[in-house]
Amino acid sequence: MFSSIKNFLHRHRRKFIVTGAVFGSIYFLLSYAQKKLREWQEKEAKKFFEMTRKKQHFESTERTCNQTILSLSKIVSENILSILNTEEIVQKLHDNPENKLALWEQMKVMIFTRICVLVYALSILQVTLRVQLNIIGGYLYRDSVLEVEPLIDSNLQAKYLSLCHHFVGPGVEDLVKQIEKAVKRVVDPISLKKKITLQEVEQVFWSIQTILCTDSNEGDPVKKMVHYLVDHTEINEAKFDTIVKETMDVLESDEVTSITMSSISRSFSSVIDEIANLFVTKWVPTSKNHLEVSEGHVVTNGAMKLGAQGDPFIDVNKVDMHFVKLLPVVNELITKNTCKGNTNIPDLLTQQLTLNEKLKLLGANVYEVFSNT
Repeated sequence: MFSSIKNFLHRHRRKFIVTGAVFGSIYFLLSYAQKKLREWQEKEAKKFFEMTRKKQHFESTERTCNQTILSLSKIVSENILSILNTEEIVQKLHDNPENKLALWEQMKVMIFTRICVLVYALSILQVTLRVQLNIIGGYLYRDSVLEVEPLIDSNLQAKYLSLCHHFVGPGVEDLVKQIEKAVKRVVDPISLKKKITLQEVEQVFWSIQTILCTDSNEGDPVKKMVHYLVDHTEINEAKFDTIVKETMDVLESDEVTSITMSSISRSFSSVIDEIANLFVTKWVPTSKNHLEVSEGHVVTNGAMKLGAQGDPFIDVNKVDMHFVKLLPVVNELITKNTCKGNTNIPDLLTQQLTLNEKLKLLGANVYEVFSNT
């Protein structure tokens, strides 16, 4: 019996060897595959955890950024309105002084300067703070991941974030002086008695923007963001010098310049929309040329509405107002809650800039670059 088994094993030894090798290989491959699968699962789980942690950290940075922007925007707006104080002129005009014409001339320049400075200052503040806070946020996340000496400590963080305080004070004052010169060039020639259209008001803002963009003496305010941020600062520390130079590189990039200009243009468009509402609500037809009624139809400057019982449809592009009558109501857009949503121009611009998708994306891109390990 044993000899027959022995003979059987001897005759089929190659088959047994091959079969053993096959099963051994399969077992080895399965073990190897399971090991690699576990490693891949662990790697993916770690990657998911890091992504979740990074996302939470960025969202926290974004909330801090928005809170800081809202707080400082309020301070900047109040500072601008304090420097360009129209209330004093309004009070003098109520007393009917002999120099009221000169006061009105001063008033028209101040009102347009107010609006332009608010647009530029709030846009520059938004861009600067988003860049700064996302650079800091990126570095803090990277320091939390890497087991090395952190680049950003609390003292350096406080020193770096205090850079924007210069813009809130002296920086805004410099901006007011520069923009006021541009406004005077455009607004001074416009007579207070002139009847002005919405398109002409829009042209005024466009002309001011063009002058500032091509200012060869003082420079374009958008391209001077670095000046407002760091030119006044003494840098005597290597780490601080590194982060300041990186911030300058970001702010001077073509992408940031383009986004800032886009934000400014969009803010001016919002202001024009509010002024357009003024033309509609303050305009009253005074002659047959403005309002003709015929067979139950109301015709206004070429625009028509059926049924004369309701308010006529007004083609705002064909409505005009005396410049001197426009000034007080425009000024109220700045100081009182007469804009849409029961708000004012400073708050309206701050809200729109804070929700601006391009600015949010800029912050996310900056954070991503500086948080990468």
